[in-house]
Amino acid sequence: MSERGMRGLRRSLVLGLLGLAAVAMAGTAAPAAESEGASATPSGPLTLDECALIALHNSPQIISAAQSVTSARAALTGATSAYYPQIAVSASEAVAGTGASSSGGVERTEEADLSLRQTLWRSGLRESVEESAARLRSAELTYLTAVQGLVQQVASDYYATLAAERLTQVAEVGVEAAKGHLAQVQARIQLGATPEVDKFTAEADLARAELDLIDAQTNHKVALARVKTTMGVPVETSLELATPSPVGQALSPEAELPALPQALETARARRPEILGAREVVAASRSALRQAEIQRGPATEVGGRYNAGLTDWESHGSTWDLSLTLSWPLFDGNATAAQVTSARASRLRAEADLQRTINEAGLDVESALARAERASARITVTARSVAAAEARLRAAEGKYQEGVGILLEVTDARTAYSSALADQIQAEYDYRTALIAVQKALGTLAPPQAEEK
Repeated sequence: MSERGMRGLRRSLVLGLLGLAAVAMAGTAAPAAESEGASATPSGPLTLDECALIALHNSPQIISAAQSVTSARAALTGATSAYYPQIAVSASEAVAGTGASSSGGVERTEEADLSLRQTLWRSGLRESVEESAARLRSAELTYLTAVQGLVQQVASDYYATLAAERLTQVAEVGVEAAKGHLAQVQARIQLGATPEVDKFTAEADLARAELDLIDAQTNHKVALARVKTTMGVPVETSLELATPSPVGQALSPEAELPALPQALETARARRPEILGAREVVAASRSALRQAEIQRGPATEVGGRYNAGLTDWESHGSTWDLSLTLSWPLFDGNATAAQVTSARASRLRAEADLQRTINEAGLDVESALARAERASARITVTARSVAAAEARLRAAEGKYQEGVGILLEVTDARTAYSSALADQIQAEYDYRTALIAVQKALGTLAPPQAEEK
């Protein structure tokens, strides 16, 4: 092959290598340009898991936490990059004039360089990677904390909305019962079996029932708006929630509450806030070791190779293997200040860990106490409803037979409606309390989308 052909081949090889490098860089940058997904549109009736999935898809807090994980992962990649060879390729072309007269010419120069650098050892490199790895794990646990918090909030709003819906139904039944009592009183007045004054008592009872219905409907609308906001969907969205399984299944042996010592042990081992705080402590310790290493002597062992072309002709290559030692003899106490700051950060991280453990203990004990209370209320309210229903039937029977008074009937109806409301609230309080216990223990699993 001619000399000109060899130069052309070398030029093609170098330019091709530059092109491959550009493609590789574009490939690594591609994930940063991910298109935003369309907002999930709810269609009902929606289960709790479906509502939670929609909320996780739309929540700015979750998106922010996920990007923090991405940033921490990129930081770890940057920290570990020193373990790998660093290859750089450059090419240039220059044109220069040799004179301004007509006899002057133009000189064209083309150059290309290839350099390879490898760090074999550097003081503090391992500690830097350990710190970045710990901060990545901390970011991932912070993300899980945000997910669990949002799932708990969705569950609380979801059950509050269902409770408000059922309380509205109870209020509607109360209005119909009050209307029936008023019609019954009017019929008895016409027959002369009841004094006309009973009409006012029945009308007052109906008005009170209608006010209860207005309040229940308002509470349902507010609860529905709140769950939509938590899910991240527009408030004008039509939303229908699925009715959960009977509460009796929630009281099955599988849902038995753990003892406090076991619950505390589980929380310390699985709660993401505690695990994340431990990773922050680990990261701060690695940062302190790096600051102490900077006091010296700092060492670095590495090698370098360089090859270049001028006008696509090789002009030789060079290589070297070096050992570098450095001491900061005087830096205005900057290194000492960095050590002091890193040590303070470590102590602060350890204190934050202990505070997180203490707060988790309080959360666990409080969640267990509320769940036990809600469980007991389910049993008690069931007996209260049965007693109130029997009292109402007895009062209505006595009134129909002419041996009772209307006030006894209206009081019994109010007591029955109140007992039903207490039972419904106790049921959904218990469901919410079970979710709170799982969140306190760190065992609240994020919902999984069903495969289609």
